[in-house]
Amino acid sequence: MAKFYSIRFRLTATFLAIILAVMVIISLFLYNTLERYHMNNLEDSLERSGFLASEFVVGHLRGQVDSVRLSALAENMSRQAQARVLFTDQQGVVVGDSVRVGGLLNQGLEHELVRRALDGQVSSSIGYSERIDHQVIQLTVPVFEADDTITGVVFLSASLEEVYRILNDIRRFLFLATVLAMAVVGGGSVALARRFTDPLESLTAASRKMAEGKLDQHIEVSTRDEIGRLAEQFNIMAKRLNYYTTNLKKFAADVAHEVRTPLTTMSLLTRALREHEMEPEQQQEFIEDLDNELERLTALVSDLLELSKLEKNEIQLEEVAINRLFKDTIGEYQYRFARAGLDLIDEIPDQEIIIRGAPVQLRQVLSNLLDNAMNYTSTGGTVTVSQYPDEDEVVTKVADTGCGIPEEDLNYIFERFFRVDRARSREGGGTGLGLAIVSEIIAKHGGKVWVESKEGEGSSFYFTLPLVEE
Repeated sequence: MAKFYSIRFRLTATFLAIILAVMVIISLFLYNTLERYHMNNLEDSLERSGFLASEFVVGHLRGQVDSVRLSALAENMSRQAQARVLFTDQQGVVVGDSVRVGGLLNQGLEHELVRRALDGQVSSSIGYSERIDHQVIQLTVPVFEADDTITGVVFLSASLEEVYRILNDIRRFLFLATVLAMAVVGGGSVALARRFTDPLESLTAASRKMAEGKLDQHIEVSTRDEIGRLAEQFNIMAKRLNYYTTNLKKFAADVAHEVRTPLTTMSLLTRALREHEMEPEQQQEFIEDLDNELERLTALVSDLLELSKLEKNEIQLEEVAINRLFKDTIGEYQYRFARAGLDLIDEIPDQEIIIRGAPVQLRQVLSNLLDNAMNYTSTGGTVTVSQYPDEDEVVTKVADTGCGIPEEDLNYIFERFFRVDRARSREGGGTGLGLAIVSEIIAKHGGKVWVESKEGEGSSFYFTLPLVEE
């Protein structure tokens, strides 16, 4: 039953219904046109023969009527007109008949067409003839004298058997043409429907497998039409879904690992403090380690909440003087950098640069980059923050003289929980979410972020923000 509701069946049935309707309409129109043509042609022929016969017979209807002569004349006219010919007088009595045996000679012809002809009208009709057991066309022509008086009637009756035989042949031809057209269109529509529905069936099968959890689906795209573009978009969707699902699993595993590490350390430290007697100095050291792990766990949860908030909510934008905001942030970090033995250089221009953004999030971007630079730059190094407009956006650059990033890690530096080798870090690195938060915030502002780095020489982080149109 399901196949009757399929697109393939409905498409084929629709095409067949359309071609059937078209062929029926064309056939009826063509048949009726040809029928009228043959009828009109036969009627015109009979009318010409009737007028010709009236001209010949008018002299024979004066005075004494010779029925034998008129019958011979009617027989001769019958052969020429391919019809039965009768002549009547003014009273409608047959005075000449082309049919010698079983004819109507000397009989009154009670017929509506005869009465009309005696009234001066040329008229015709189609009726059934019992004599020949077939449809006939009948036509009457009045016979006029020179003074326009009517002296008789010419009555012609022609069989329609030949006409209907031709029309029957035409009807059979049209029927065969309709069957052939339906067969051709049916075959073509099946092939066309298959071409349309095969990719849809592939899409359905692939979707079913994705619903079962098999996300690595791919459909071959062989056309550039709407279905081909649909298949292409499905492949993109499947690829992204697979990517996001894989990343989600990895993210969940990374979160579990990141949370488990400080919890395990805290558990060990707490157990050691509870089960072992320690000197006050050693006990204080364990408490400091416990406090550090607690701060690390708190920072991790805070960063996770920040990422979740950024993904769920649209940030509220307002006009911000980005140069002043970043200058204030750099001023707040000067003491920390000096204590770490690093130089923090401010190359932010004094000229006001206006963008639309969220001040808190933008301050966090620069803070994360500065924290990152401080962690991966050795004592005596330099971190420089510069800013410059570029067409319709402003570019901010945070450059350090630290250990740099290996080339193979550059493509993953903004992924969550990704860390460059901790041995290169001055303080063991942070939560691994700082650069992911930077990337998410900049994306929310309609900008982009990237990094340039050479191992052993330092790194430069860039991000752009759209300027406010003047």
